[in-house]
Amino acid sequence: MVQGKSGSPPALTVGRTSVAVTAVAITEDNSVIAAYSSYLVNLKTKQRLKVFQHQAVHALYVSKSSLLVCGGRSISIVDISRDSEMSISSAERRLKDWIISAVWMSEKIIAVLYSYNSVAILDSSTLTSVQDVQCDSCCIIYGGCLVVEEGVLVCCSGTVFNKPLLWKPLLQSKVVMSYEGHSGVIFDIKLTKDKLYSVSDDRTLIIWNRLSGEIEHRLYGHTARVLKVVLMSWCEGVVTVGEDNQCIIWSCETGEKLSCITPHSGNGIRSVCCKNNLVVTGGWDSTVVEYSLSSRNQHPQQNFEYSLDKDPPKWVSWLNGARLLVQLSSGEVRVYDSALSDFKVVMSSAESGFKGYSTYCELGGVVIVGGITGRICLLDSESLRFSYVNSDREGKIFSLTAVSCKGSDRKLFISCQDTGNLVLWEVSECLTAKPLKTYVLPKCRNRWLTSACTNETGEFLVVGDRRGGVHLYPLNVTSSEAISPLFSISGLHGENGISQLTTQQNLVVTVGRDGNVRHLKIEKESLVIVKKYKPMSGVYWVEKLKQKGGLTLMHYFHGQQFKMTVLESGETIFCVECGGGHRSWDALFDGSFVHFAYIKNPQIKVVKQRVTPNLFKRHGSLNHGSEINSAVYYRDLIVTAGEDCSLIAHSQDHSLPISSHISSIRSLCVSDCGLLFSAGGRGSLKAWQIPPDRTDLELVSDYTVVSNTHIPVGYNSSYRFDQRNSDNDQRVMSVDCCKSTDSQFVCLVACGLSNGEVYLLGYTSDSRFIRILSHYQHNCITRVKLTVTCPETGTLLLLLSTTFGMVQGLNIQESAIDSKFSCRLHSSGINGLDLRLGPSAEVLTIGDDGDVIRSSLSASDSRLDSITPLARRTTHFSAGIAVRFLNTDRFITVGSDQRLYVLDRDLQPVYCCYVDVPDPHDLVISKSTSYADLAVLVCGKGLQEFIM
Repeated sequence: MVQGKSGSPPALTVGRTSVAVTAVAITEDNSVIAAYSSYLVNLKTKQRLKVFQHQAVHALYVSKSSLLVCGGRSISIVDISRDSEMSISSAERRLKDWIISAVWMSEKIIAVLYSYNSVAILDSSTLTSVQDVQCDSCCIIYGGCLVVEEGVLVCCSGTVFNKPLLWKPLLQSKVVMSYEGHSGVIFDIKLTKDKLYSVSDDRTLIIWNRLSGEIEHRLYGHTARVLKVVLMSWCEGVVTVGEDNQCIIWSCETGEKLSCITPHSGNGIRSVCCKNNLVVTGGWDSTVVEYSLSSRNQHPQQNFEYSLDKDPPKWVSWLNGARLLVQLSSGEVRVYDSALSDFKVVMSSAESGFKGYSTYCELGGVVIVGGITGRICLLDSESLRFSYVNSDREGKIFSLTAVSCKGSDRKLFISCQDTGNLVLWEVSECLTAKPLKTYVLPKCRNRWLTSACTNETGEFLVVGDRRGGVHLYPLNVTSSEAISPLFSISGLHGENGISQLTTQQNLVVTVGRDGNVRHLKIEKESLVIVKKYKPMSGVYWVEKLKQKGGLTLMHYFHGQQFKMTVLESGETIFCVECGGGHRSWDALFDGSFVHFAYIKNPQIKVVKQRVTPNLFKRHGSLNHGSEINSAVYYRDLIVTAGEDCSLIAHSQDHSLPISSHISSIRSLCVSDCGLLFSAGGRGSLKAWQIPPDRTDLELVSDYTVVSNTHIPVGYNSSYRFDQRNSDNDQRVMSVDCCKSTDSQFVCLVACGLSNGEVYLLGYTSDSRFIRILSHYQHNCITRVKLTVTCPETGTLLLLLSTTFGMVQGLNIQESAIDSKFSCRLHSSGINGLDLRLGPSAEVLTIGDDGDVIRSSLSASDSRLDSITPLARRTTHFSAGIAVRFLNTDRFITVGSDQRLYVLDRDLQPVYCCYVDVPDPHDLVISKSTSYADLAVLVCGKGLQEFIM
């Protein structure tokens, strides 16, 4: 809530806040308390309590019905009633130094560890120090812990010179034990009677023998700094979290990695706690995730190896009932009989005719095998009967592909031969197949199919090839000739191919070996890409996405490993070293067991493991995992853009992430007709349509600014890298749009670039950008504003600010610069710029110098031709970030000092409040929401809304 000077009434109240979760705790009644900056939220009762005035909460310590809250130098005590209601019993108190750790010694005594390796004993009723002890080893510490053992206070400090130091503050100030083994700064420590656990900048967890100082286990698993470690008191386990977003559960006794989950996205997991089989994590993405480990039992992998009479296997496939089907080089087909514990022959080499080469696919209980002569065999997976298809088509069959027919019980498959012809077959119940029609695959390298599906209405056939292309064919057309594709997108998933095609809500979903998933819409006999995202960062070979028990399982290869991961929770439930996916393999998950078979060194290797995914629950709406650079309002929808190259559409009850750009997004703007423009690194400018009844965004145009090039919507990112131009070196720093007076364009868009160039573009009804004019000045452009000053003549005003502190105005008429004017207002860069037209046109600017300047725009000959400063005031203690007009008499600013000011016309502060968003980047206002007369949004490392 914002308070004015001299007790004036509040003007704004805090609305939705989505920032990093900095601390979590589990209370005595098993309620989860999460800290969002200076607020505590009870996830059970949804109660929200502001604890500190200007400080984020960093740690929570539970003692019966009380909660010790620490953050920076601030400390407070919160009481929790029987009905889980929170109330402050001891208000915020500022201590002399940064608090690293704390512990309840009793109900009346609290011990705190300071960042200069000293300990203070506090009276819990007043939070005042009654005793201070400085360790003999006076140094800066980043982590540490305090424990009480048999009434004795024990401290372990994690120093910046990589050593945990053990000492007993109330007995002596000397260090009792020093532990050497880390090669980086220590961030967190936990103690038990016989062991010490420490995590460090060197990405390791070390388990020490506390008495001897010897290292029992040095554990590797994290790929970035490890920030927190907590002990699982109900078992011999320990949990670590870090900046790689991994939450790893280790065995204290053996050092084995028991479980690994990736519950959050972005810059890491900030907090973790556990109690009674419950692990709770809080991340940069503003969400809290609870994992129930009570149902999880660790089951070892069972490994089997089979050698088949010196006849090397060619491929393996799992049948129903976890029966393994194998074809050998001789052409013989065998199936594993669990009763005999051996393979039995299903089809002899003489019967099969597939000696030396064959390909196969599985289709609804039927295994289809094709060979080098064009022969096709159908094998029933239940009865193991087989029959051959009569085919007059000779030639090597490169691939057999099952067609996914959602909403239909038809069994279709496609055979691809060396001529590029695709034959569509239908399998009948009597184990026969008949050809339906023939298609032709466009010429390319690796000319064969990898996946296929029909749309939900059964009108079209969509196929994916080994070169990553997607092709659309008619399904209900009869022709004696080979049918060519209606529409093709080549290289959609790069050169490694498409691994899966399915349909979902009238969209075609493609999964590729570039690690991306795309949604395509069939429109007017063509394919339009409406969405693209990467399910998991760092993964480049996604084999399939499969629904199982309400969860989405991703089958993928990561280096030499095959993994199954639950996308909703980020938990990897199965992992095996298999050498990669460039050999024959197959995987089956029947709900209880994962069966995985692969061929290596002509042996068949089988891995079997019982898996039980953890029960999990996610609290809060997903936010960006890194800085938010820009935001816009459109009705009740908030769209944000960040350094993570993605957009997120926030409604009142949920958020929808959209992965879009290949570099950071710097700026957003939205038109009255629901067109959203996003711009950022590598000269990228994209146009999105916001549907009136939905929160998802539809990509309608992809454009590079400097080279004036349109990119096919949704193409693989390598397409952009192939463009030999300077776009890769330039960033679009700011973008703005306005309604066009020319019927040729839907709206006009202005882009300001990091190299000082400005472009005015027209956006047409067929989703194309047309360059109208360009302008160059010598400094990086920070903000642009575009508006129509005279609708009758079509005169435009393009206002821009630079890192030199200058504001420049361009009067544009008939697609040309008619006149221009400029004025240097700030001594350094300008970060915020706003424009208000009317009887007296005015400009607001705010810069790195912390100054807010109100200037007037004067006109002559019906044109704005000069800018004159009217008022100046140093408002912020550090750099000013953004400034906006609230009305003719009130302005609002935000700065990097996390202060939000409302100013009058003389730039005197009327109201001021603290913003819970660290490092603010932008400030936007809206007067058109259904829930407030005025809404103000601050974005940076999170977002916070203020409503009036």
